[in-house]
Amino acid sequence: MTSEGVLVLTWLLLAHLVADFVFQTEGMVSDKFSAGRRGWRGLLAHGGAVAACLLPVAAVYGGRGLAFLVASTVGHVLIDSWKVRSTRHAEAEALAEARRRHEPTESVDGLGPAWTPKPAALFVADQIAHTVLLAVAWLVLLAGQTPLDWFRDAAASVLSRFDGDALHGATLIGVVLVSLVIVNVRAAALFVDTLVHPRESVSGGDLPGEPGPPRAAQPRGWRFQVGPVVGIAEPMPVGGIPTAAAAAAGAPRSEAHASPARIGATIGVLERLLIVAFVLTGSTAAIGFVVAAKTLARFRQLDDRDFAEYYLLGTLASVAIALGSGLLAAAALSTLN
Repeated sequence: MTSEGVLVLTWLLLAHLVADFVFQTEGMVSDKFSAGRRGWRGLLAHGGAVAACLLPVAAVYGGRGLAFLVASTVGHVLIDSWKVRSTRHAEAEALAEARRRHEPTESVDGLGPAWTPKPAALFVADQIAHTVLLAVAWLVLLAGQTPLDWFRDAAASVLSRFDGDALHGATLIGVVLVSLVIVNVRAAALFVDTLVHPRESVSGGDLPGEPGPPRAAQPRGWRFQVGPVVGIAEPMPVGGIPTAAAAAAGAPRSEAHASPARIGATIGVLERLLIVAFVLTGSTAAIGFVVAAKTLARFRQLDDRDFAEYYLLGTLASVAIALGSGLLAAAALSTLN
């Protein structure tokens, strides 16, 4: 593939990442996972964000660009609809199986008996499907096509003032780096959270073959976000005893609060960014020091089996995303040589 084709594909991938992980609000996600009209409202709102991110394609390529925009947006909404239905079904099946294998519980800490890797697998499948859709639509509708006259004239005017190869390389590097930041700050955090904390309660109507017994009211947790960092705050149970999740996170037994969650999320972001930097600079041996330093800080807590499983699962997933995205970025940047 030519370097021009790589640049176009990286631009399209960046547009997808911005639509999915920057412009998609928590309200949209909440609506998407709801039933009926509210669910379709969330899907269509997200589809509008996807279309907005692809508007430059229609402006540059005209009719074919508009066809690409429509095909990509409709396909994106359909893929998301499949993912939402599949995720809800997987969560309901996991909870029903947990109820068959365990006594009903009022609340569950850690991974819990209803844990399942399927929502995280569907998250990955959803992102792969979106990427394949963009690549196929580009191959069918845009590959080999000439941009409109206005864009060619504007490009020629810019290239007459700057070195064309240098400008192309700087643009590709910028797009790749911005994509890496979105993947490792936002997308990876959502994936790890989906993997280690899949939803452990769904409405009774979601359970296959059973209406679901009424559940006693329980203290609710709150999910909050400060910039790219997502944290979970858990209320103090009756009696002042902190939850197992808060204890495993290192909170004092007399005051369980959300600070360890925020700190842990920030450590994960820094860990991934450092790994990506080491991959791009060829300093892969230093990756071991990053993981070792993180493990050393949590060494005493690893005696707790629940925490050890949570830590290992989250760390392996986080490192895998950083390594994978770093290697893909290195492959894209190698086209500049």
